[in-house]
Amino acid sequence: MMRQNIVLKKNPKIEFQLLDTGFQLIDEQTEQNSGFYSYSDLKSIELNNIWFPRLANWLKIFTWIFNGVPFFPDAETCKKANVNIHFEKIKLGVWLTDSYMTNKAKKLKKLLDIKTNIKFNTNFGKVY
Repeated sequence: MMRQNIVLKKNPKIEFQLLDTGFQLIDEQTEQNSGFYSYSDLKSIELNNIWFPRLANWLKIFTWIFNGVPFFPDAETCKKANVNIHFEKIKLGVWLTDSYMTNKAKKLKKLLDIKTNIKFNTNFGKVY
């Protein structure tokens, strides 16, 4: 297999280096996430999609139409997008702060899902 790198963010750097037996995570935003993780310990990957920017745009439009003053919800009260990667004993979480990161995370999820499905299906003697 070829080595593949997915850079979610350049500054602070968040990069996944997909290798043959696992992936190396370089996370300068949440340094305790950094390290090597084996595909054999991988259980599931969740991508919680971002909805705040679209919702905020609609809220601004509607509140401006109805009362002339746009409403700007604060980011703390709205759900943020993130990737949660579940392993045997730990869970990694990476916050996605913009649409570029979200698009890269979709690609990452797809690749890790393939690794997970291959692992689970080889337990039954078949590789898909």
